[in-house]
Amino acid sequence: MEESQTDAADCTTTRSFGDHGIEDGSTLVHRTYYRLVDGGRTTFEPTASFYDALESAFLWTYLGSATATDVPVHVEAAVDDARTFTAEEFADRPDADLRTEVVPTFYQYVAGFHCAYRG
Repeated sequence: MEESQTDAADCTTTRSFGDHGIEDGSTLVHRTYYRLVDGGRTTFEPTASFYDALESAFLWTYLGSATATDVPVHVEAAVDDARTFTAEEFADRPDADLRTEVVPTFYQYVAGFHCAYRG
């Protein structure tokens, strides 16, 4: 399958990963959430361990959804920066909902950084 390049002006949260064969970013959000749940994470915890699990769940979801067989450096950088920003945003919100707040916010950051970093 040929990878499609998304114009920078068209780089939205939903279409950010179109150049990786993922046409709808909501797929990444849903699958990341269910990977966390399958791994025993059903609630949010503002801890390094939780963010390790979130990052891992997203990267495995990406690998299972993308046309590539590895994680490009710019995607890794976007995930790292999204982790930092998400941790800052939810540091004082241990009661944040994992499904409706934390995972979607993390993805919004990932998508935004991905749009900026993909060159």
